Amino acid sequence: MTSVLAVLVGLAVVGLGVRANAADDTYLIGTGRYDVTGPAAEVEMMGYAMPTQITHGIHFRQWSRAFIIADSSDTSRVVFVNVDICMGTQILKIQVVEKLRSLYGDLYTNDNVLISGIHTHSGPAGYFQYLLFELMSLGFVKESLDAIVGGVVASIQEAHESRQPGKLYLNSGLLAGANINRSPAAYVRNPKEERMKYMSVGNDTDHEMVVLKMVGTEGNDIGMIDWFAVHCTSMNNTNSLISGDNKGHASFLMESAMSPPGTLPGHAKFVAAFAQSNEGDVSPNTKGPHCLDTGKPCDLVHSTCNGRVSSIIEQ
Repeated sequence: MTSVLAVLVGLAVVGLGVRANAADDTYLIGTGRYDVTGPAAEVEMMGYAMPTQITHGIHFRQWSRAFIIADSSDTSRVVFVNVDICMGTQILKIQVVEKLRSLYGDLYTNDNVLISGIHTHSGPAGYFQYLLFELMSLGFVKESLDAIVGGVVASIQEAHESRQPGKLYLNSGLLAGANINRSPAAYVRNPKEERMKYMSVGNDTDHEMVVLKMVGTEGNDIGMIDWFAVHCTSMNNTNSLISGDNKGHASFLMESAMSPPGTLPGHAKFVAAFAQSNEGDVSPNTKGPHCLDTGKPCDLVHSTCNGRVSSIIEQ
């Protein structure tokens, strides 16, 4: 299976004129990480659209992880930022690029800065500029946006200052048992050619994981970006603690594994981003949706429990 993500990575790097040195396949690679945790109390959460899901504390902090890849002559570059938020927004991108312009001139622009949210449903809302997305947060929350913008810019600054010669390695493989289709009844209505894309692994979801590995020319591990299709909804819609959910936790575990024992979160030299992919109707809750009151599986065709939708543990 040829991964769409692998193609996108290639387009992002090569399409923007960022090419390795022809002689030794080297790039200039920088990584950075910074806290983007927003208001931890009395702010609606973004994702489930549940008015009662309001922040009441912190499960673990949210982070921005930035990766700069430049050609060996340092004349062109691309920035990929993976953020522990539900999704990137237009106003977020605008403000980040404006702040970068004040710091670096025309070095970082709308064209070479890519911001990707991990799609956690357990982060503060209110950082959008459109009404539909602001309804659940009861309006714009400046504290939410400021925390994210400041953290994203700071992570890019760290990446800019840490650039070093390195190599890129791209690999992919199938990972089973980590995601399921949360709308199987709807999925079977797709054309056969669409469904056959994933039947090779006996399922109705994309199981391909893509990893971009970054290694310094001295053999030192710099960082990695992982793409895998699964919703960041291991924490259900009753959760009120700010959390990076499964992808944020995976980043923490990977960075810890690559660091000396006792390294505090956010202080690892190795930066590991578990980025979002084509998660669509893909859930991490591999046992399937079940009813809150009985614990039994819900009706998959009608998404109900005893004829009601209010008793389902959300995926």
